[in-house]
This record gives sequence, C-alpha cells and structure tokens, in this order.
Amino acid sequence: MKLEDFVGNQPIVQLMKAGHLPPACLFAGLDGIGKKTLALGLAALANCKDPSQQDLCGKCSSCLKAAAGCHPDIRLMEPQKGTLKIEIMREFNREVQFRPFEGRFRFFIIDQAETMTEEAANSILKTIEEPPESSRIILVSAFPYQLLPTIRSRCQIFPFFPLSQKEIQVYLKDNGLVEDLEMTAAYSEGSIGRAQELDLEETLQDRDRMLEILTSWCSHQSFRAVFQKCEQAPLQTELKNRERVQHYLDLLEALGEDLYFMHVDTPHRVINRDRIEVLGQLSRSLGLNWIRGFLYHVGQSKWEVNHNVSPLMCFETLWIMSRTEIPNA
Repeated sequence: MKLEDFVGNQPIVQLMKAGHLPPACLFAGLDGIGKKTLALGLAALANCKDPSQQDLCGKCSSCLKAAAGCHPDIRLMEPQKGTLKIEIMREFNREVQFRPFEGRFRFFIIDQAETMTEEAANSILKTIEEPPESSRIILVSAFPYQLLPTIRSRCQIFPFFPLSQKEIQVYLKDNGLVEDLEMTAAYSEGSIGRAQELDLEETLQDRDRMLEILTSWCSHQSFRAVFQKCEQAPLQTELKNRERVQHYLDLLEALGEDLYFMHVDTPHRVINRDRIEVLGQLSRSLGLNWIRGFLYHVGQSKWEVNHNVSPLMCFETLWIMSRTEIPNA
C-alpha cells in the first residue's frame, strides 16, 4: 500500500513522509487505526530504491521484499503468547547494532509494546535512548500509559486519532464492503480494523438485548425484571464471561450516549439510528441528570470489570446504582 492511500491521521503521515522520523518514537492510539501499517510503510519508504513524490515506487526489489514481509532491514517484533519477553528484547538489543544489510536504515517495529514485561522494558532503555544512527525504532501501542514512564520519556510520541465515520465508510466501500456502511462505521469506534472484523448482525442483536433491559429498567426500575432477563439464555452464561460483559457495557454506554444526544437535540450524533424512535421516546421520559448518572455508573462498571471484579456482579450492580444520581451533579 502506498502512503498516499493511507486513511486518516494525515498530519502525521505528511510529517513522516517528509523525513521527520526521530530515532525512537511511539505510535499511540486505538487498535486498528493504522499505526503498525504506517510504521511498516515508513520503513519501506526509507529503503525504497526509487521513491517518487515522497512515496513508495512499489516496484523495486526493496518495496517487493517489504510487501512480502521479508525485507532484511525491517524487523517486526510481536508478542509471543501475549507477552514481549526479555529474550525478544535481548535479540532486539543485539540486532539494532548491526548496519543495514541492503537499505539505508534498519527499522525495528515493536508491536503491542505495552505487553513488554518490566524486565524486558528495562533491558532496552539504553538502546532507545541512544540508538545507532542507521537504525530507527518505532513502538506501537494502543495502551501507551501501560508502558513504563522511562520508556515513554525516551520516545517522541505521535498520537493517532480515531477516524471519522465518513472516512471509514469511504474505505469500506472502496474495498468492496458495501452493505450497512453507515451502521458498520458507526460501531467501528473510529477504527478500520474494528470495522472489518465487526459482525454487525450479532452486534445489533446484542444491542437490542441491552436496549430491552434498559427500557424495562427505566419503565419499572424492577430488579426482578432485570434479573429474570439475566437468568435467560444466552445472558445467563455470557454474564460470567469478562469479555462479553465488557462488550455489553460498551453497548449500554453507546445507548446512554444516544439518549443524551436525543435529550440535548443533537440527533445527528446518534449511533443507533435504526432505533432512533425508541430512543427518542425513552429520552423524553428521563431527566438529563439520570442519563448522566447512568453513564457515570456504566463507566464505573467498566473500570471494575477491567480490575478483576466479578463480571456478573458488575453488571447487576450497575442497575442497583442507577437508582442514584451522579455524584456532584
């Protein structure tokens, strides 16, 4: 892929194409918005034998090797079983000292850098602080603040921002995905990778399940009604699964935000546009402070799920807490 075809975050792309790539940098942002893709593209551009207008020629031996993932001067380092262990980083420390085999620069792209163990991260501090002149190091992370501060302080950080729904729709259409573009883009959370992986039919079924619970709760505030739904398949099993509860909480958060947008007369910002009539009726029956409180409690539940509290308890407690107003509102 030529860099001119890269979607989103154009200020970073143009800056990098102009050759302003520091010796060690950190590409930080959501999964699936092109951080690793751009890093690999920049590595290929730096070693292209016939660059044209600050872009890849796509035809030289260097570009062909980069596209095939076998360029000797481009090293992609990825976690093994979810972790970047010290053995991988020791290999990095050794190889980064070598001169380029056939290109102008050696590139080391460390994907999911936040998965480095503390021992592994400490082992590369000196390397990223003073890398050889012929080497470039790019750390890629969706969770940059999980990196050691000593790692972040030694890298120039480039924040990647979520893509607009319009950018994602254009990309999906250009790549042959033409069904339900609007809803797919709406649920992509600004990530092309997420849009490509999204099972929209399943997501909307899950959304409707959460909307049914939310509507029932707002109508009656009945724990029994909510718990009865939680005890039915498939929720009975899924609410014991941390990832599924995180998914359901994300859907509830999106619904809560839509209620807020309806309440403040900004319906163009609603994600669940296929349920806008139901959301409008529900929003009119609620106070703005309740909606804000609900979003606060959803956020608290998401934090608790991520900090190893029982997922089922987090989901059920959400509805108990939703009877109360947001603190300091």
